[in-house]
This record gives sequence, structure tokens and C-alpha cells, in this order.
Amino acid sequence: MKVAERDWNLSPGMTLIEFVVTLGIIGVLAGVAIPGILGSIQRRGVDGASRRLTEDIRLAQSTALMRGVQARLVAFSDTGTAPNLPATGNLSDSTKANKYRIETRTSASAAWPSLSDLPGPSSNVATEWNDISSNYRGVRVTTGNTVVFNSMGGLVNGSAPSIVIEGTGGTRTVQTNLIGRATIQ
Repeated sequence: MKVAERDWNLSPGMTLIEFVVTLGIIGVLAGVAIPGILGSIQRRGVDGASRRLTEDIRLAQSTALMRGVQARLVAFSDTGTAPNLPATGNLSDSTKANKYRIETRTSASAAWPSLSDLPGPSSNVATEWNDISSNYRGVRVTTGNTVVFNSMGGLVNGSAPSIVIEGTGGTRTVQTNLIGRATIQ
């Protein structure tokens, strides 16, 4: 009777050397790929925040046109300052740091809503406070500003206002030109 012989050459599996080489290749690939992935994620935060801000500036202009009122986007810096308010100067409130919202008023002589007012059917507050640092981790508003539109959608500010957003993924400036077009630079 013949005893079955084991064929060691056809053994499934891998040797220790093959396993170590495979782990080494995976380690090198991970070392190259992970920094690129992390950088991309960080850039998306700054890019996403600046795109959202740009869209909301356009919303403020559209709100002014559609309602026939003045509208403004007031954006507070990380220190709680919102400069460049035509005729009134700067706003300062540390609880509003890195936040912005859209507000309206019926005429150039009417008062803007209080910073504590909430959106509602009879309110001149168009949007909730958008918290940049909460919605986009690691991102902050380094330069706040106020963008004011008249009832025809034209920019009321004497100069083209800009808002600077910064994070680990870089810095973006949202610039509004004199006709109200917001762009990311």
C-alpha cells in the first residue's frame, strides 16, 4: 500500500519573508498617501466655508432685490468684531466670534435688528447665525466685515468689502466687488 506523500512545493500560504515585504510595501504606500489625504480634507474645510460664505453673500443680495429692502451680511471675526458698517462703524460682540448672518431693514433710516433677535415671520433677521468654526473644524474668520446691499441689489459699502477665512488648509478671501459679485481669492 502506498502512503500519500506531501508535496511541499504546492503549499498554499506565504513565507515570513513574503509577509514582511508585503507589510513594508503597504507601510510605504500609507506613508505617501495619508499626508495627501489629510491635506485634502483640511483644504476642503476652508474651501467649503468660503463657498458657503460666497453663496450667502449672493443670498443677501437676492434678498434685497426680492423684498425691495436693504440687506446685509454681517460677519464677525474670531475676535468678535464686524467692521465696515456704513454710517455706524464697527460692531463688537465676543459671543458672535466666527459667526455671520443675513439681516434686512425696510429703509436706509430704519434700524438694523438687534444681534439677539431671531429669524421669524415679522423679524428682519433672514438667517440663523452660521458658526464657521463649528461647521468647518479648524476654520476661523480672521477678518470679519459687513456687506450691505440696497433695495436694487447694489453694494452700499464705500469700498469692496472682503472677509478672510483661514484654517490648516490655507487662507481664502471672499471679496465682494462694487456691483455685488462675490468671488473667492
